Amino acid sequence: METAPAEQRTQLLLLSFGNGFLQDHAGLIMTDPKIAIVELVANSWDAGADRVDITWPEWSHDVSSGFMAIEDDGTGMTYDEFTERWRELNYNRVEAQGDDVVFPSGNRQSHRKAFGRNGKGRHSMFCFADEYSVETWRDGYANLFKVARSTGRTPFTITKVDGYEREGHGTRISTMLVFNPLPITDIRDLIGSKFVADPAFQIYVNDQVVQLTDLEHLCEKEEIDIDGWGSVLLRRFDSQKTGRTSKQHGVAWWVNKRLVGDPSWRHLEGAYLDARTSEAKRYTFVAEVDILADQVKADWSWFHASEKTNTIVSTVKGHILRRLQELMQDVRKSRKRAALEEHRQLLGELSPLSQHHVGRFLEKIQIRCPTMGQKELSDTVEVLSNLEQSRSGYTLLEQLASLDSQDLDEISLFLDQWTVHDAQVVLNELDWRLKLIERLETLLESKSSDELHDIHPLFDRGLWIFGPEYESIGFMSNRALSTIVKEFLQDQGTVIEKPLRRPDFIALPNSSICVYSSDAYDERSEVCGISKVLIVELKRGGFKVTRKERQQALDYASEIRKSGKIQKTTAMVGFVLGTTVAEEAKDSVSEGHHTVVYTRPYSTVLRQAHARTFDLVRKLETAREKRVFDPDVRQVLMAPEQRPLFEAAQQA
Repeated sequence: METAPAEQRTQLLLLSFGNGFLQDHAGLIMTDPKIAIVELVANSWDAGADRVDITWPEWSHDVSSGFMAIEDDGTGMTYDEFTERWRELNYNRVEAQGDDVVFPSGNRQSHRKAFGRNGKGRHSMFCFADEYSVETWRDGYANLFKVARSTGRTPFTITKVDGYEREGHGTRISTMLVFNPLPITDIRDLIGSKFVADPAFQIYVNDQVVQLTDLEHLCEKEEIDIDGWGSVLLRRFDSQKTGRTSKQHGVAWWVNKRLVGDPSWRHLEGAYLDARTSEAKRYTFVAEVDILADQVKADWSWFHASEKTNTIVSTVKGHILRRLQELMQDVRKSRKRAALEEHRQLLGELSPLSQHHVGRFLEKIQIRCPTMGQKELSDTVEVLSNLEQSRSGYTLLEQLASLDSQDLDEISLFLDQWTVHDAQVVLNELDWRLKLIERLETLLESKSSDELHDIHPLFDRGLWIFGPEYESIGFMSNRALSTIVKEFLQDQGTVIEKPLRRPDFIALPNSSICVYSSDAYDERSEVCGISKVLIVELKRGGFKVTRKERQQALDYASEIRKSGKIQKTTAMVGFVLGTTVAEEAKDSVSEGHHTVVYTRPYSTVLRQAHARTFDLVRKLETAREKRVFDPDVRQVLMAPEQRPLFEAAQQA
């Protein structure tokens, strides 16, 4: 068997660095010029500098080179300090020098925390060129080095170019700008937005001072204590009161007076504001989270994911959301009132409890969906109002219906078994039923067909009058079956009027007809057809129902059955209601075993309705005074002369 020579068996194999290693190591620091510039300035901050001078070439789209330099009056480095810090790939700044910045003699002292953590910021110059020069001086001596990208044995090389005497202290890094040129104005704006104004730290670009972010100017402050981690200072700026800072709209996260990432609303899950809204352009929140200094990513784009980060950021977000909800309360109220005004008539048909539900939902939906437009908010009012019209407390009402007259004296004890909300739902449904009775009583005195057509939609929730079996919410108007009746009447030459907002109703000059149905279900609880059909015809006030009208209702049922849209065994019931009923038409009439038509005078229907509501009108008067209501809906529904003076003035 072949064996390797002895010298190969003991040979040390050195690593080789590929061309992309350094870029992978440093990340955006070497590819994003905005991050690179900020990192270079941050290095000067860490060096205890009072002043940073940036020399930047004039920029245009057809110029790709020019001389650039960054010089500071920080501590500078000796030969040994430079070679130790620059040569080590993962130089640990905190371990080697500590968190606190050391200031050179003559510079202004302050409690400044260092930004540097892992030494990657020194590679920022490679974002602009493949080689650069570093001149650094202290203790009366200066050293000049050239740093260049490389491959193979090392990812970059360091060459000492010169050494000479020089007074003072500082560092100058320079190169010919080859990659990633930026406009000078962008450089100034970028740096100005990333650092907090500090009297002991000034930055100049081509001899023009940069205005740094001022966090002390006209802002409201709040200290947030986070159990187990420390405290965060939260500032709120209002663009109507402040200038420069509030241009950075959104939430800004600052660590040791340096911005992490960019201000925006996007870091808020389910963000309350969108950058397009006027409110988003007004407020800026600044969270000074110095306690997250050890969690900042190398490129300062955001924080590392950790339990500490998640706890602190989510807590601050919660505070910001609550403050925004308070600040936007007037805006939400104004938008809510405008949406309610558009559907004033529809809201007026609801009970106070249903109005309360609509009002509360409008408040909550604006908080959860802040970018919802005014039209969508108005549409929401319409949809919710229609839904509220169709909901009822059927179960509780069935329990009430089981009580006899003697049990009514003990109704308060019975209600003790329910929650307050359950009682409100029941009272809400009773209130609706009583209003229906009132409208029907008015109908008895009116001979107007328009009034008749307006009242018929109330029977969508008034079928309970005809008996307990119609309590089920499964009984819905059936447009297809109504169309069969309509076509039958048209074939007979009957004039069909256009119903108000309800194409499922048949409006005739002297009456209004609607066909309702309930679904049938098989053994798998799947819909398998129609279980029962209910035909309701309301005659105009003052009309007498005769044998002719009773027979006509029977004809409607016959046409529906002949259409084939229902089974042969489907039960069909018809009610023809009028002010009076002729003697010969008082009895019901049947056709086969599954179709029957009843005639009723309105007075009988009203007595039946009162009986099914236990004659509770007087007993509920006191309870009505204490019902839940939405103040905004109440204001909208008031007549203009009843509204408070301030409200009336606003409407005018």
